[in-house]
Amino acid sequence: MSESSTSSRESGQSRTCFCGLTSNQFTATTPMNGGCRLFKCPRPEDIACRYWEWRDEELSAHVSMFIHTQKISLNVIRKERNNLKKTLDEFLGSNASDLKKVTCLEKKVSNLDSNLKRWKNFCCCHGHFLFVL
Repeated sequence: MSESSTSSRESGQSRTCFCGLTSNQFTATTPMNGGCRLFKCPRPEDIACRYWEWRDEELSAHVSMFIHTQKISLNVIRKERNNLKKTLDEFLGSNASDLKKVTCLEKKVSNLDSNLKRWKNFCCCHGHFLFVL
């Protein structure tokens, strides 16, 4: 599939290409035909029968350009999202040992808190006040 179209399959509307196969439906994303749907041979470009047929009437130039511009914006947002994911993965990877250390320290603090509570209970229950808290 080329960069200038996107593919989908819809029931109800189908065409048969010159190979005898059910054609795929694409949506053009070029500036001149953005948003227009077409039928096309489902085989890869190098062995396709070159069948294609417009499904829709021609859109106005303004609408086609708007669709094309939105596709470009969407691609920019996807790239930015992927870059942020990569940065986050690198950050988490480089700090993984620090995160493990923090988790280990948190467990130790929790254990110390538990021991302290037991000592308080022990001292209070036996009437011994060894220290003032």
